[in-house]
Amino acid sequence: MLAIASCGSKKDPGGSGGGTGSAADPGSGAKPVEPDKPMTCPAGNVVQDGKCVVVITAEKIDTVVKQQTRIDDLVKLLDKIDIVSAPIELLGAFRKLEEWKKLTESSADLKKVDEVVATLDNAVKTLRTFKASLGEASGKLGNLKGELDRLMKDTGTAKKIEEVRAQVSSQLKSTIEPLAAQVADTIKNALAPLTAQLEEVGDIIIATCLIAKRTGGDDTKALCDKAKGLFAAGTAFLNDLKDKPAKLFEEVYSELEKQLGLLIDAESKKLLDAAQVKVNEALRLPAAGSGSGSAK
Repeated sequence: MLAIASCGSKKDPGGSGGGTGSAADPGSGAKPVEPDKPMTCPAGNVVQDGKCVVVITAEKIDTVVKQQTRIDDLVKLLDKIDIVSAPIELLGAFRKLEEWKKLTESSADLKKVDEVVATLDNAVKTLRTFKASLGEASGKLGNLKGELDRLMKDTGTAKKIEEVRAQVSSQLKSTIEPLAAQVADTIKNALAPLTAQLEEVGDIIIATCLIAKRTGGDDTKALCDKAKGLFAAGTAFLNDLKDKPAKLFEEVYSELEKQLGLLIDAESKKLLDAAQVKVNEALRLPAAGSGSGSAK
């Protein structure tokens, strides 16, 4: 009887096997521990410090679209560059006339016109280059909008904020830095000399034409008939244009920085602020070729 009781002891590891088993026992029904899964977040979110953070909204995308439209509007205005180039081309036609050459020999004012024609011609070429650069900047903002659109629709594995920040910062730098350089160049080498000299040159030509119409030949008279209207139109166009490039840059950069600031890394922020300084410095420079001593 004692031997039989000993075989049925609960301490016997080889007991009946009818127990439920421990929690770690695969047969117990407990789920095995799974490796960490990538985080998923709502569209427009990124992962920051282990949490989903909203970084892209419809408002932010709309801001990018508005800045692209601002640039496109200035391109449309610059489609009319021929209005300001026309009086300069007229100067070229005057300078080919023998009568003009004779008048220049005895007129200090006309000699001055001869000296600035090349500067004015280069200014118009600079405006045309600026127009092309605006088209490139608009295209880059379009690419940025496309990327933000994708982030707004992506509901899969969330990207880390560092990854999105690097991408957006790169796109902004490739847009803003070249734009700043072109705006500064346009202010110094196009708008400043044109503003300083075009109207004055027009006044000299119109005054000379008052005399030439009485004594000059048919070719001179024909050019003089065009002079007043062309210089007036060119000056009016320039007055409308002259403040717009710098204002455009300031508005585009400030709005993008305001809406996308969380996605601009510190190094890029420093470079983009320096670009704004470059534009501001160009605004303070004297006009190239204006006689101020700035162009040597």
